Amino acid sequence: MKKMLVTDYDQTFYINNKDIELNKKSIDKFMSLGNIFVIATGRSYLDFSNKLKIYNFKYDYVILNHGATIVDKKNNILLNIPIQNSIIPKLKESLELEKSLSYFCCSGIDSRVEFEHNDLTKINVKYDNQEEAMEKVSIINKKFGEFVNAYYVNNNSMEIISRKTNKAKAIYKIIDKTEVNKNNVFTIGDGYSDIEMIREFNGYCMKESVEELKKLSIKEFSSVSILVEELLKG
Repeated sequence: MKKMLVTDYDQTFYINNKDIELNKKSIDKFMSLGNIFVIATGRSYLDFSNKLKIYNFKYDYVILNHGATIVDKKNNILLNIPIQNSIIPKLKESLELEKSLSYFCCSGIDSRVEFEHNDLTKINVKYDNQEEAMEKVSIINKKFGEFVNAYYVNNNSMEIISRKTNKAKAIYKIIDKTEVNKNNVFTIGDGYSDIEMIREFNGYCMKESVEELKKLSIKEFSSVSILVEELLKG
């Protein structure tokens, strides 16, 4: 029966150059048997495309911006859910951008736009330290949780997407297209924005993951390639 594997990108599918080559080989085998492979990343279209040019791996679908955008392997946009335009000014004020080190916004596959752009799908803000970034995550989720999801990502950065979506909800959209049974969907990640998909499906995590994810996962892996080999045996 057809299976679907959904992996986060940074520190999951990609840890280092040696590991991604192992993952590519295992995924090629996985897909050759008619299975579906999906990357679910917080990266924007531009950032993901840059990595794809370097490592040249195969995939069927990519979930971008933590679930706000889905693109297939032919670059067709299958889903794009923006943050509600009316709350952007208040979000911007609460983020205190004057205290940030850098920031950028995304809108669909447009990966570097300003706050004034309509239909933002993701907002990225980098602060001076992790504590400050995580504090902003908490503030945004408390003040605007009805409208957005905020996540701490890495490198002292936090990101915001619409509350209407996340990686798990995006996976359901792909299930609708591929008709893969939910019980045959397997997910693996390492960070906060992976929590929903790990909880919702057969969820695994990397050994170097946030503790919240470890508590939810079935098993920890040091490489995606090892998980793939287990799935192929099952």
